[in-house]
Amino acid sequence: MDMPHMLAFTIQPGTYSGSGSGFVVGIGRNSTGFSPPNRLDDSYWICVFSAQNPRQKVKDWVVPAQNAQVPAGIDTYMSNPDNLFVVATTWLNTLHVPQGPFYDFLAKYGAGRELQKLEQLNAVLSCGSYGRMNYALTGQCGPREPGKPAPPSYEKSSYLGDPCIMLMSLMPMKNGAPPYAICDTYTWTSPPAA
Repeated sequence: MDMPHMLAFTIQPGTYSGSGSGFVVGIGRNSTGFSPPNRLDDSYWICVFSAQNPRQKVKDWVVPAQNAQVPAGIDTYMSNPDNLFVVATTWLNTLHVPQGPFYDFLAKYGAGRELQKLEQLNAVLSCGSYGRMNYALTGQCGPREPGKPAPPSYEKSSYLGDPCIMLMSLMPMKNGAPPYAICDTYTWTSPPAA
């Protein structure tokens, strides 16, 4: 059986002031781009999109990084396994890596070593050595239950102004139908000829 056609899935946090973050599903004329409704430096953008139709945004939030709070009502969207999510920063200040409940929220949905790396840079070197950071987290939404495996998630971080681009794919079921799942590869097939 042939492998089902995958969609390119590319995430890019905002790496400089005013750049904004975003992600793209697909390629070329057949791509759909997503970005925050307003560009806010030193922020986290959380975007929930449909696993049934990954070109459809379900809901998004822009969270100012200083004293970041978990958005009210977000659990309704994040606990639904029919959704996928992206968290991407825009020109994140080293002093504003997540703390407390916001850190716990990101960890619940898969943040791990990459976020811990930024936390250690903040704790040990503060903002004097590295003023800005980038972070991206993506995965499948759905309940996280103690003793049960969580849906997969993926993360990437950078500092020193390096871009933090995640190159992945969205893969449908074997028959080519939704729902789509995130596939940690960029070996997608070429789109059909027009």
